[in-house]
Amino acid sequence: MSKKLYVCSKITRPIKITGKVNKAAWKKIKPVTDFETPWAKKGDLHQKTECRICRDEEFIYVGYLAYDVDIIYINRGYKGSVCMDDVVEIFLDPTPKDKEYFGFEVNAGGYFLDYAAKFYRKFNNKWCAKGFKAKTFIKKGKYFSCEMAIPFAALRRYPLPGEIWKMGLYRIDYNMKNGVKNDEYHIWHPNGNKTPDFHREKSFGRIKFE
Repeated sequence: MSKKLYVCSKITRPIKITGKVNKAAWKKIKPVTDFETPWAKKGDLHQKTECRICRDEEFIYVGYLAYDVDIIYINRGYKGSVCMDDVVEIFLDPTPKDKEYFGFEVNAGGYFLDYAAKFYRKFNNKWCAKGFKAKTFIKKGKYFSCEMAIPFAALRRYPLPGEIWKMGLYRIDYNMKNGVKNDEYHIWHPNGNKTPDFHREKSFGRIKFE
């Protein structure tokens, strides 16, 4: 399987993080729309997910639009188990040789978990991305959107033009049916695993910086 590649545009003005992705700056950025649901099961809603990514000299900006008729989030605190909520995620691996990547998970309420990790599932939850920003906006019964600003300084690397990193994009969509919580997993770069698991090396595509 050839790894998917996203070209990250460079912008000249910073994006103000409000949680809303309908601002003019995002409309110029090509969206990722080819999320897949390889672990689909009966009852899944297959709601659409879009993600846009751009950069300036200091930050990677991430804008998610997650269509969702049944928005669920319980965790309301920093570094909580947001993967148990409606959540969008990005993993970045600036230097693949060291097998370390950085995870950013933001639930629909704007609460987030950031961490460093090494394969396989060796998490360092004490790691914090100093200067990281995330906000969300909810349109009840329709969607939630999320904006993130990830500082290059926290990732310990500033990309040169043309540089390629590894990147993973993900979403978990929960919905309630007959009182039962159902989970649906969206992944940009399917990893071939038989059960849902985003933390596999094959879960990463590539991002190329302009």
